[in-house]
Amino acid sequence: MTYERDLAFNLRIRGISEPQIAETLEEVRAHEAATGTPAQDEFGAAQDYAKQFPKGRRRSRGTTVTTVAVAVSLVYVLAVVVTPFLGIDIRESVGPITLLPALAVILGGVLVGFLTDYLRPAPSSSRT
Repeated sequence: MTYERDLAFNLRIRGISEPQIAETLEEVRAHEAATGTPAQDEFGAAQDYAKQFPKGRRRSRGTTVTTVAVAVSLVYVLAVVVTPFLGIDIRESVGPITLLPALAVILGGVLVGFLTDYLRPAPSSSRT
C-alpha cells in the first residue's frame, strides 16, 4: 500500500471530507517533489500523521455500509423474535438456526465497509 492510500484511508476514518483529503495529499505530494524525500521520512507513519488532524463529523462510505448492514440484521432479529407471537414460524423459511443469517450479514457488512474505505483510491486535487 502506498503512503497516499494509507493516509487517505486514515483521514477518512477520522471523518475528514474528500476535498480536505485531496488538499492534504496534494501538499504531501508537493513536499515530496520539492524535497525529494519520501513522505514516510518527512511526515512519519500515515496513521500518526492523520492523528494530527481534528476529527470530523462526517461518516465515511464504509461506516454507512456497516451501519446499514447492522440495521438490516437488527430488523431480521426482531422479526425472528416477534413472528412466533404472531403465529408465524419463520424457521420454515430460514431453517432451524435463525440467528446465523443476521450474524453473516453483520460480518459481511463490516468487511465490505472496511474494504469500501480501504480500497477507495486516494483523491486528487481539482487544482492541477
